[in-house]
Amino acid sequence: MLKLIKRCLEYVQGYREYCRELYENGEPYFRPTPPDAIDETWFERTKPWYDKKEQGLLPGVARSCHYWAVDGDRFIGEFQCRTDFTEKVLFDIGSVGYAVRPSEWGKGYGTMILRQGLEIAKSLGMERVLLTVNEENRPSIRVIEKLGGVLADTVDAYNETEGRHRLRRYWIML
Repeated sequence: MLKLIKRCLEYVQGYREYCRELYENGEPYFRPTPPDAIDETWFERTKPWYDKKEQGLLPGVARSCHYWAVDGDRFIGEFQCRTDFTEKVLFDIGSVGYAVRPSEWGKGYGTMILRQGLEIAKSLGMERVLLTVNEENRPSIRVIEKLGGVLADTVDAYNETEGRHRLRRYWIML
């Protein structure tokens, strides 16, 4: 059964495999940590940064909670929730985001991750969340719309991962 958990040492190897799978698949919409950067010291080295990010203590970075999606001992994907509506959140990354490893696509995990993630956002006091998605990412658009996403608009966007693209912005009321 899929569950969202806080980052933990137990699943670091699974996270590394997930990152490698996304890089090897040429995933155009999301770039996680480069897999070669995830060694035996990675978790402890990055923990202080993630802790500060969750507490909103990084200047210029939206407060963000990061969860890993696991099914038994299998690492499936991840979920992030940003509680501050900064410019970057509003016009690039959205207040929530999720990803599923390519070998698990088409199995309903995206819907499960987002559904559980929306409950987390609600528990953090959010009344609505913004999801942003490249208009070519049809599977994610279906998941967002299935879970109540209402299209606000489509804007021209640019980021390093996707280059120039059309970005659909959806609101979900919690």
